[in-house]
Amino acid sequence: MSTKKEPDKKSSLLKAISLTSLGWEMAIPIFVGVLLGSRLDRWFNTNYTFTIILLVLGIMIAYYSLYRHIELEMLRTKAAKQKKQEEEQRRDEPD
Repeated sequence: MSTKKEPDKKSSLLKAISLTSLGWEMAIPIFVGVLLGSRLDRWFNTNYTFTIILLVLGIMIAYYSLYRHIELEMLRTKAAKQKKQEEEQRRDEPD
């Protein structure tokens, strides 16, 4: 019975780590875009032009990363369901 609970804990931990990394994958491009944009604005003496452009670019990159993550999770869920169905069919087949 303890062997059944261990994979559940492990998969929960892996999902939590995955979601944490997703947060970083979204925050870093936005932060770097704003930081680099403000530096470029100071360098070229412009009013938030590069900051806004790189902020928007960072947000786009962050949402693309989120999209990839969701797509990957959907594929994993679909594969797990398909595997489960195949196992059920094998059990139901007469020998």
